[in-house]
Amino acid sequence: MQAANYAPIYAACLYPELAEGFRTKGWALAVHGSLSRDFDLVAIPWHHEPVRPQQCVDSVCHYHGMKQIGPAVTKAHGRMVFTLALSFGECFLDLSFMPTTPNVMSGA
Repeated sequence: MQAANYAPIYAACLYPELAEGFRTKGWALAVHGSLSRDFDLVAIPWHHEPVRPQQCVDSVCHYHGMKQIGPAVTKAHGRMVFTLALSFGECFLDLSFMPTTPNVMSGA
């Protein structure tokens, strides 16, 4: 049996509000990962002019009592990744933003 984790809090309490907030800022939000160690989310540009990723992060931190841990890190395919700490326990949110510049796929 696996140890208890924060997955119920992530899924039931955070995701619906976060997804709606991101939608109003021009981003679609998807869950990625197991939810066992942290909450992995991917923000995908869904509007032709979404707000900047840092603005989304600042808004999430303000309205949900989270704190950004360190600067954003650039990962594969230009994803910008932010780590946020929730105000209770060892709960973390890893938030990836896909680039807003269109990628041209060759051979498609």
